[in-house]
Amino acid sequence: MKYAYIKSYKDNDKMRTSLNELTEKTFGFNFENWYSNGFWGDKFIPHSLIDGDKVIANVSVSLMDFDLDGIEKHYIQIGTVMTDKNYRGQGLSHYLMEKVIDKYKENSDGIYLFGNDSVINFYPKFGFVRSKEYQYSKDVYSINNIKKIQQVDMSGKVKSKAFFNTVSNSISNDRFTMNNPGLIAFWTICSSSVYYLAEEDTYIIADAKGENLFIKQIIAGHKVNLETVINSFGNDIKKVTLGFTPYDATGYTIDEYREEDCTLFILGKDLENIENKKLIFPTLSHA
Repeated sequence: MKYAYIKSYKDNDKMRTSLNELTEKTFGFNFENWYSNGFWGDKFIPHSLIDGDKVIANVSVSLMDFDLDGIEKHYIQIGTVMTDKNYRGQGLSHYLMEKVIDKYKENSDGIYLFGNDSVINFYPKFGFVRSKEYQYSKDVYSINNIKKIQQVDMSGKVKSKAFFNTVSNSISNDRFTMNNPGLIAFWTICSSSVYYLAEEDTYIIADAKGENLFIKQIIAGHKVNLETVINSFGNDIKKVTLGFTPYDATGYTIDEYREEDCTLFILGKDLENIENKKLIFPTLSHA
């Protein structure tokens, strides 16, 4: 390999800036706000090739700890697989993928990623297979629900600090729970989707649009009744969809989950549980 290989360089300003530039060009976002707010910890590791001081190809690794039906799982999520357009056709992503898989395959319960539709034939070359996920939804019938939730202004330091303190001390409120506060921070730093239910001392990450409620995650230091959370959004809600797998699926419709440019690929037998147990990777766990 004629290019230098580097990893775990988040505190190298020049290299981090170059990674951000390539990520912005490729995917339309970057990691700088996440980093500058102190949430880029040791669980997100870019593996990159550089030409001089320029990141030209990258495969990022997220160390993902989950609680699956009360059992701890340690998975590896691969993301931001990209090559600068001026360096494509040299097998750089292939080189990095092999390097990452060799490093983590025997030291985890499995490796997974979400692939774009344009490259779904790339990942099977490394042993990945497609897997199904399942989403839970139901109609809501009520005329007595009072809206009790309050939107949290995440730009306010006091309220955001209280939220992240709860994130750090939260317990599982679903069957397949991610333990990665940094990744939750990535999705919520400037989000308008954070709500607080005072009577339950519970935070809800959700999108409410008209009659439809999409709950991404429930965050609390204790067990919370899901129906109480749903009812707290008031009478306007007629349908609720979950971005996680509920403990109790009674009354829910379970559908195979499909999303454009988001095909789940898995490597390792343990991850077959996702399809076999009709689970979904939590919305906020996508890196």
